[in-house]
Amino acid sequence: MRIAPVAHSYPRFPGDSNGTFVERICQELAKLGHAVDVLVPDDVELARDGRAPLTVSSFRYLAPRSAQRLGYSRTLERDTGIKATAALAAPLYFLCGSRALARHVRRRRSEVVHAHWILPNGFLAAVAKRRTGVPYVAMLHGSDVFMAERNALMRWMARVALAGATYVTSCSPDLRDRLLAVGGGEHAGKIHLVPYGADLSAPPTAAEVAAARSRLGLAAGDRPVVAVGRLVDKKGFDVLVAALPALLAREPAAKLVIGGGGPLAEPLAAQARALGVAERVVFAGALAHPQVLALMALGEVFVMPSVRDAEGNIDGLPVVIPEAMAAARPVVASNLAGIPLAITDGETGLLVAERDPAALAGALARVLADPALAARLGRAAGERVARELTWQAIARVHDRLQSAAFRR
Repeated sequence: MRIAPVAHSYPRFPGDSNGTFVERICQELAKLGHAVDVLVPDDVELARDGRAPLTVSSFRYLAPRSAQRLGYSRTLERDTGIKATAALAAPLYFLCGSRALARHVRRRRSEVVHAHWILPNGFLAAVAKRRTGVPYVAMLHGSDVFMAERNALMRWMARVALAGATYVTSCSPDLRDRLLAVGGGEHAGKIHLVPYGADLSAPPTAAEVAAARSRLGLAAGDRPVVAVGRLVDKKGFDVLVAALPALLAREPAAKLVIGGGGPLAEPLAAQARALGVAERVVFAGALAHPQVLALMALGEVFVMPSVRDAEGNIDGLPVVIPEAMAAARPVVASNLAGIPLAITDGETGLLVAERDPAALAGALARVLADPALAARLGRAAGERVARELTWQAIARVHDRLQSAAFRR
């Protein structure tokens, strides 16, 4: 089939960490024989390398280019509300985006649109469908459902997008249920749970891992506990820092390494100083995707302390979890949202209650203190990814859903 994915977050250049999961799904669908023509909003950093087995086009919605500030992890303030600049630009995004998508599917003779995030792109696809007749499917990723819950206009847009979609995929039961609460329970049969995957084709080399360790200033005796994500409330990194004193009391050699940039960088650093553990925390800053993989590989344990933030926003399934599993690292994570789709407690990782620093510290200490447990969890996690959670396997699930929906 000729597929037209539309997304507002996508790698803008080689190594960019924005929307890597969207790109990987698109690449694998192209490898399955589909013609995949991606549409994304323009950005000053958008510079495709042309080597992927698909095409990427863009549309402008503001001038000058530097004024385009929607998407690419810049729309939300701490992921708890829309930034003022984004809110002002949103009407033009919807107007220009829907027109561009309609032109795109006509030019590419697309047979189906894959709308990543039901807001804003599911609504763009619904408008384009009315203009062109081209059907669409939608993929829930997390912040889209959160935005659908914010006000009456966005709820209406989400209902329109859900009603017009042939089917919807969700990486989390929580996201599915919240969308149905917004869009109507009669659509329950069209929503399918599909987790994220990981790439096993290019693991970091020993030299890359050693270079990462050196760059971070880790001493020979340090035992890295690695976390990766944007520094925003829903990642729960404040809970992780709060857990560090109890972890160090049991495992003094533990060193927390947090990879990622975001608005909470200084508040988290201040929290570590106030708790007297600043010397046992390394903030690695924003990382290119290969650097993320190297960071995961050097850790003794990977931790993802996700929470439902004060505004109700929550991750579906952080893509870093299957990536850490693919690296055969034991994972400690919150028992929340879509995380249990990837992690089975006691088998492929350890799950703890959200916002419980004591439980989090206990689980991390348990893994660090028991090399046999760490090895067993990491091995089982890697096997689970290789068996079920590669991007190739996830793309085949999408392909089966699409084939069943659009049999000709």
